[in-house]
Amino acid sequence: MAEIWSSPYWPRFTFDAAALAPLLAAASEAVGEVRGMHAGLTDDERDEIILREFTREAVHSFSIEGVELEPSQIQASIVASMANQALTQRSRRVDDVITVMRDARSGAGVLTAERLQDWHATLFAKAEVEDLGQWRSFDMVIAKSNIAGRESEVLYRAVPAARVAYEMGEFLSWLAADDSPPAIRAALAHLWFESIHPFSDGNGRIGRALIEYVFAQTALLPFSLSRQIEADKQGYYDALQAGRQEGQGGIDATPFVGWFLEALLAGVDAAHAEARFLAARNRFFLRHESAMNARQGAVLRKWWALGAESVAEGLSARLYVKLGSIAPATATRDLTALEDAGVLEGVGAGRAKVYLAG
Repeated sequence: MAEIWSSPYWPRFTFDAAALAPLLAAASEAVGEVRGMHAGLTDDERDEIILREFTREAVHSFSIEGVELEPSQIQASIVASMANQALTQRSRRVDDVITVMRDARSGAGVLTAERLQDWHATLFAKAEVEDLGQWRSFDMVIAKSNIAGRESEVLYRAVPAARVAYEMGEFLSWLAADDSPPAIRAALAHLWFESIHPFSDGNGRIGRALIEYVFAQTALLPFSLSRQIEADKQGYYDALQAGRQEGQGGIDATPFVGWFLEALLAGVDAAHAEARFLAARNRFFLRHESAMNARQGAVLRKWWALGAESVAEGLSARLYVKLGSIAPATATRDLTALEDAGVLEGVGAGRAKVYLAG
């Protein structure tokens, strides 16, 4: 089957504006609401949201390379990086990831070939990749992982290496001049970039940074879409494929743009939930911190750090022991004292008893 870049319509991406109008309107309204919510957060709360997003992206970058690290380890490295402190080897690797994210999220300046290549060189400075900081010099096939006894299924053959420099020039010229709504522009830019697949590795990560850059140019999106892409990988890959089909007078990107707008709405929901959770946590400690001793405060902060789901489920004595690295008897005394002080509210009895935030 001929690839889309061999079509006479390439790279004229089109979409059904009428079909997508309700989704675009809903996404635009939702983004406006979450921007309003973020504007109402404190500086510390906004900084924490940025830290969490940087952490997620760094954890993902490491996991792709087969290195599994705890988010707390990554956060410590990010804080050191952003504070310009002395860096360990791991911190320097995290610093590379954060450098690219911060540059993308600045939205500053025109995106050039040299800037994209710098992102690639920075992301893979400590890794062994071909054509570091350059367009790839070989043709690339994207295939499903080989299953024992079966041949790999070819999903897509990227633009030939000999055409990459030209195609990226066309893409970057369009990006500098296009004035579509940011969500449409970001979707088309990502689809076009991934269809060229200009690098030997890291096209997904740089493609996500490209989304950040497009939104940052209008300061429109106060959160990252990376987690939505990661949460629906198969849907994402299917949408990429579906958005590379010839339509009437162009390449019909409607399926991918539709998926992207749905992901944007899901991202808004997640951002709302995260902002509400952080505000609830901060109110909890503002109300109750004076009633806790140092050990109790440390354990409860670790509990909240586990996230909204853990806090909603409640704090068990067993979890308190684990988080505090303390004896069960000490945990029982602490929990009883915290319940008596109104810091926690006990629910249930015996081993089934859990404590909710008061």
